[in-house]
This record gives sequence, C-alpha cells and structure tokens, in this order.
Amino acid sequence: MTPAAAFALYFDTLTTQFNRSFPVGHAPWLPFRLAPTEVWLAIHSLPIAFLSEAPADLFLSLSDSIYNSKNVRILAARFHNPNAEARAGQTATLAIVSVHPGDVLTIGSSNRLCSWPCPIERAYSSNRYTQCRNCWAFCHVAPRCESKDPVWPLCSLNHTRANHRCPNLICPSSGNLKPVLNCWSSSPARCAKCGADHSALYRDCTERPVPPTLRRSPPVAEILPPPAQDAMDTATDRVVQQPPASPTCSLQPALEMATPSAQRSTTILAPEWPSTDQSGLPLLEPPSHSPAPHTGSGLAR
Repeated sequence: MTPAAAFALYFDTLTTQFNRSFPVGHAPWLPFRLAPTEVWLAIHSLPIAFLSEAPADLFLSLSDSIYNSKNVRILAARFHNPNAEARAGQTATLAIVSVHPGDVLTIGSSNRLCSWPCPIERAYSSNRYTQCRNCWAFCHVAPRCESKDPVWPLCSLNHTRANHRCPNLICPSSGNLKPVLNCWSSSPARCAKCGADHSALYRDCTERPVPPTLRRSPPVAEILPPPAQDAMDTATDRVVQQPPASPTCSLQPALEMATPSAQRSTTILAPEWPSTDQSGLPLLEPPSHSPAPHTGSGLAR
C-alpha cells in the first residue's frame, strides 16, 4: 500500500491535467494537498518568567528552543489554558505544540527548554461529553484512561469484543459470531455507569452528560436606511386625502360627444308616428319610411 505522500511530486501535474480535461469554468480544480496529520504534544513545566503572553511570541520562543535542542520545527504553539489570569502567581505552565508525525520520536519524552527540564507527552483533545472507549466513562479518551482492565459496553464485564460470544452455536441472534445485546442469560445487558439493563452507549442513560440546548436567536428585523431629506415625512404628507366622489350620472352621453366619431357623425332620429289617426282610431302599423324601390329607368312606380 503506497502512501499518498509518495505522489506529492506529481500533484501539480495532476491538477493541470484535470483542469484541461474537465474544465469547470471560473472554479478550476484546486491543487492537491496532503491532509493535515500533525501531532499535538503537551510540554509541562515551562517557566512562565521566560515566556510571553502573546501567542506569536510564544511560538517564536518555543520554536527556537526546540529547534536548537532537537532540530525539530514545530508547526503551532499555544497555552493549554488561554486565560492569562489563571497563570498569575504560578512559576510554570503547560503549552501545546504541534509537530510532524515523523518528529515525534525525535523530540522524545523530555526536553530541556529555557534551562528547565520539561516532560513531553502526547496531547489528546477531550471535553465533558467525550466517552472513553476503555472504561466507558466520560471526560477523557482511552489513551488517557487510568483503568488497566478493558470494559465491554454491552455487559460491563472485563473482557474485549472478541471474548463476548454466545456459547450457543445455533444462537438465533447470531451471538456466536458477533457481539449481540442480551442474546444469552449468562451475560445480560448492564451499563457500566448506571447499572441499568442497557449498554454503555445508550443515548438516554441517566449518567450521560446532557449537552446544552442550542439557543436560537430571534429573527432580526430588517433595518431600513433613513429616507432622504426630500422624502422625509411632513405634516402635509400625513394629511389623509379623500378620494374623489364617483359621479352619479352616466358618462355615456359625454363620452359620445367627446369622441371624434361622435363629432363627425350625426344621428338622425325617425319622427314619432302618432298612434291614432284623425278619427281617433288606432293605427295598426305605422307607414314605412323606407325609400321607394327604384327601377332601372330611375322612375318610381
């Protein structure tokens, strides 16, 4: 199995070839880089009188001291406790540095820095929610566990995963092939922290630290910029103007008189025909006002 570091010399060539073969517009393929694999080391008993509170000065002083004594370049440095007031009145402190994995054996377990012997050990990140994989307690990791005997989380007995097997060769839960919770009566489920009938990985265990509830900030109202001087609200603008009253009469005659077609054309109304004659008798049908039919000679019949 070849490590990726063996191909570091070809990373730029591979990136160029990918950009030519698979163009992606304005977001080209980024150059290949090795993943960060630095190792964090804890340096104890550092004399505070020879150290600076500034992080940049701390890195420079420790970098020069470690390089002069071990010929090792550190990558970063910081105080274990960032609170400067907590270090007040103390003569020594603890610092965390990161080095390349190949320099861990070179730097060793002890070094003389600032004319003081300083023990060095591997540093591991943990918090109150970190669960140990050795004793299954919280607040530390397995490499920092003080328990000598391993604890299996399914039954809280002092054995490893390989030894947790069901003696029944025809176990219906396949407990003879892999660890199964409560698959046989001689090894019931038992939590290593609270003693209840569940595994140590149970999320609702009463001994498990409850993470704090995330506080969601209320929505922030949109802040609009102040209006310009000519757009400021005035007393005149605050007067509510009443809408114009709607007309009660029809606008159709006025529109007919105002339109050009109405001005060009004249409507001729037919005279009203009396409903009775001179004798007082009602007329059944008014006489027609249509012109008489014309003949070819232009004379009316």
